[in-house]
Amino acid sequence: MKQNKKRMAMLAGLFAAMMLAAGCGKAQIGYVDPARIEKEAPAIMNIDAEMKTKMEEVQKQAEDELKEKQAKKAPVEELQKTQQQAMGKMQQMSSIYDQQKTVKVQTAVGEISRKKKLDAVLMNPDEQKLVYLGGTDITDDVIQALQ
Repeated sequence: MKQNKKRMAMLAGLFAAMMLAAGCGKAQIGYVDPARIEKEAPAIMNIDAEMKTKMEEVQKQAEDELKEKQAKKAPVEELQKTQQQAMGKMQQMSSIYDQQKTVKVQTAVGEISRKKKLDAVLMNPDEQKLVYLGGTDITDDVIQALQ
């Protein structure tokens, strides 16, 4: 997920730089703080809460299955296979929920950027700032759209 965000930010930055270099006039650049969206947007928090409960269910199921197999004195290979299957299921579930969050955020950002007539929108996380001066912060608008 972080690599995907970094890749999107870099592509958006390159797009903005190309527009400026091409002489398209004054480009309108927007930016969002993904950490704030993650913490403050109700729709994203709901997805996180749902993911947490589902993950706990899968983990509990896996633990019960593992205990059952241990009680039956199953071979070590079978126990390891059960653990690997549980981990795979949890990773797949995490990926699905991350994808849902990404789609929701991208949809909200797209709508707001069209309304505000922005040429590009960058992810501007605190740990790796892309926009230091200028630009339009649309984080609050995105959080509002994700109510």
